[in-house]
This record gives sequence, C-alpha cells and structure tokens, in this order.
Amino acid sequence: MQYKQFIGVDVAQDWVDIADASDPRQACRIANTAAALEAWAASLDPGRVGLVAFEPTGGLERTLRQALLKAGIPFARVHPNEVVAFRTSRGVKAKTDRIDAALLARFARDELSTRGLAPAVAGDDELRDLVARRRQLVDAAHAERCRLSRVASPAVRASIEAVQAVIKCQIDSLERAIAEHIARSEALAPLAANLRSFKSCGPVLTATMMGEVPELGQRSGKEIAALIGLAPMNCDSGKGGKRAITGHGRPGVRQVLFQAARCAIRWNPVIRAFYLRLTEVNKRPGKVALTAVMRKILVILNAIARDGKPWAYDGATHE
Repeated sequence: MQYKQFIGVDVAQDWVDIADASDPRQACRIANTAAALEAWAASLDPGRVGLVAFEPTGGLERTLRQALLKAGIPFARVHPNEVVAFRTSRGVKAKTDRIDAALLARFARDELSTRGLAPAVAGDDELRDLVARRRQLVDAAHAERCRLSRVASPAVRASIEAVQAVIKCQIDSLERAIAEHIARSEALAPLAANLRSFKSCGPVLTATMMGEVPELGQRSGKEIAALIGLAPMNCDSGKGGKRAITGHGRPGVRQVLFQAARCAIRWNPVIRAFYLRLTEVNKRPGKVALTAVMRKILVILNAIARDGKPWAYDGATHE
C-alpha cells in the first residue's frame, strides 16, 4: 500500500478541495459540478489510487460519489467523529477547507488503509431520496400531532389540522411512488418479495433497507451490524467496566428497525422466543434485549438478501 495514492476531498456547496497524502501542501480546488468532478476522476489511475476519503455533507457529496463510481475509483465516506478524533490525535487545531482535505488524505493513508475496507456499493439514489423524504414527513406529522395536543385556540387547531391533511396526502403519495419504483425494478422487486417474507418486515422497513443500505447481502453479519451502528462497543479499563454501547452508523435505519423489533417480539415466533430468552432467562433489561432483537433482524435480512431466498420458519434460520 505504500505505493498507493491516498486522496482526501473536503466538499463544500460550490467547490471541493482535493489533497494527496504524499504531498498535502499541494491541495487544489475544483468546482462541485458533475463535469468538473468527472474530468478529475477520469484523470486518476484506478490501479494506483488506494482510497479517496470524504465526509458526508448532507448530500453535497453525491456528485463526487457518482463521479468516483463511474471512474471505478475506490472511496470511503468517513464519519465526522472519526475525523475529529484523528485531528485531535495529530494536534491539528487550525481548520480550513484545504487543511481538512489534507487531514482526510492522511486519515485514509494511516487509518482506513489498515482496515481492509470493502469496495463501496452503488445504491439506488431515487429510492434513497424517496425513503428519506417520507421519513422527514413522518417526523413533521409527529411534530404537528404534538402541537395539536397542546393548543387551545380554534384557529390554531384548524391550521394544524390543515397542515396534517397535507402531510398525510404527501406521505400517501410517496408510499405509492416507492411501491411503483420497486415494482418497476428487475433487481429490487424480487429482493423486496424475499425481505417481506420475514414476518414483521413491512413495506417501510423493506424500502428503507433497499434504499439506505445498498450493502445489504454483500457484507457479513458483523460488518452490516457495525455499518448500521448496532455492533456493541466495549468500554472496559482496568478493573472497571461499563456496559457495551452502540452508536454512529445510520440512525434512520435504526429508527425503522426499532419499530420492526417492537412488532416482531409480539408477532414473529422466532424473534419472540429470542426476546423472551434474553429477558426472562438471561435477565437482560428490556431496552438491551430490544437492541439485540434489532441486530438479529438486521442480520437475518442481510442473510436473506445474500442467499436470494425467502425466509423459512422450519428451524433453518438465516444467519
């Protein structure tokens, strides 16, 4: 890997700053447009580039990701917390776009290159956008319900109820668009049918997994759990120790898995037995057991996608 090229890209709305770990002082800036980024990615040698690292920036990095995928350049989206920790460990206090790009390049070379990262998986951007927009509207609907429960003014109540009606109409429209998009896709339709065969995996969880977890079925159970943020992290030091925690990852996916887990412990016999064993036999707290159920559902769905077969309740459980 010492002969590989490691590149860091700091993404802004109008431009991106690019730095090479071999010479971070020679950072350059180009426009954050498809034409400019595709031309830059095409100038790279896929066999020589070890990794391109960048942070998620609320969708501003999408054009960069698509350009790298088109050019066959390996890349990784880095969690901001990891970059902050790396910055602190290197004693870097100044912060500019070029410094951030150079820091990302060094992080790719010194940290990411040692992890054996799997190649990035291209997802369905349209489905991802539809699923994300639905979640935004569901959050807005919840906020309006909370406001309605606390307001006394008839005029304000009428205003909230009108907004609720509009939000509900938009959610219904998005759900129809999601279902039609999946049905039209030769790749998504059979996968959706297999995922739905798992009891408690409804249309929302199915669309979320396919839209926001393109790695589904292409990673091991442990890798997919870590990717979503459901892999326990130990907090032990000396004679003391704390309970293992989960976090980072993809909170939107965890939110949907939480609701699916609540349903599964009531209606899915395999999951219910697993949950009762944790709470009644092993005496685990309910929230800890529910998190374990979320992880188990995720691993099962990952195995279903990997095997390309529907779920079976015959005792031969997918793992």
